Amino acid sequence: ATEALKASTLRLPIIGKATADIQNLKDAISSAVEMMQAMASSICSLLSKVEEMNSLVAELASLAAKETVLLEHCKDFLSALAAIQVKDCSLRSHLIQLKCVPATNNLTTRV
Repeated sequence: ATEALKASTLRLPIIGKATADIQNLKDAISSAVEMMQAMASSICSLLSKVEEMNSLVAELASLAAKETVLLEHCKDFLSALAAIQVKDCSLRSHLIQLKCVPATNNLTTRV
């Protein structure tokens, strides 16, 4: 269609007595208009799909940001848990040591 339009319009002489086959020109322009209408229909169809995809991508970006915040919280909780575990082991060791030490009134000797 575009080639027919070019052939009907661009190759016209610009000086002298220019003549053109009006029917061929009309057919070429009609064909080009039909093509543009088909393209417009396809573009409108794609536009709605692109808008939907844009919405989904925005939602995904929001979820990824929330996930990043939650992962940071998890990291903080795991660090705190590790510190608590070290403290727990230390206290348990201290309790075991206290149980092994004899009472002080048993250690006193009478002279």
